[in-house]
Amino acid sequence: MRRIVILLLSLFLAGTVFAAGTSSGGGGGGGGMGASSSSSGTAAAPSAVDLYNSGYEASQAGRYAEAANYFQRAIDLKRDYAEAYNMLGFSTRKMGNVGKAFGYYETALKLKPNFPEAREYYGEAYLQQGNLAKAVQQYIILEKAGSKNADELLEKIEVFVNQKS
Repeated sequence: MRRIVILLLSLFLAGTVFAAGTSSGGGGGGGGMGASSSSSGTAAAPSAVDLYNSGYEASQAGRYAEAANYFQRAIDLKRDYAEAYNMLGFSTRKMGNVGKAFGYYETALKLKPNFPEAREYYGEAYLQQGNLAKAVQQYIILEKAGSKNADELLEKIEVFVNQKS
């Protein structure tokens, strides 16, 4: 029943999202993981990917402040690192600063508009602020793109709706 309500709400909001010019389409993953720089006996400075990987590990362990530091350092080395902006938003949001997290998600999506993980987290941030309509807009974009992240965000939306009932 709840899924039907959400889908109806989605259909209602779909016109709004696409009238605003938001595009959708297949998008790459959010990994950003890659080969680390190698060392030939001397201590080389970590690459942006190394810093991202360290930040990701810290975020998965719930060490969000440490993770945010790594992601910011990765961005300092690579200004167009959408994955690092996304995870900086995630870590910042988990530390309770949703407002600041929005800016990081928006930057990630400017750099990589079809970035499903950023869209999902952006939707979660809207739920955290209590804005169901904006979260559903992100769900619609993910659903139209055929992203598995749509199902993950829909689960969070359903939890949100059930808590309000």
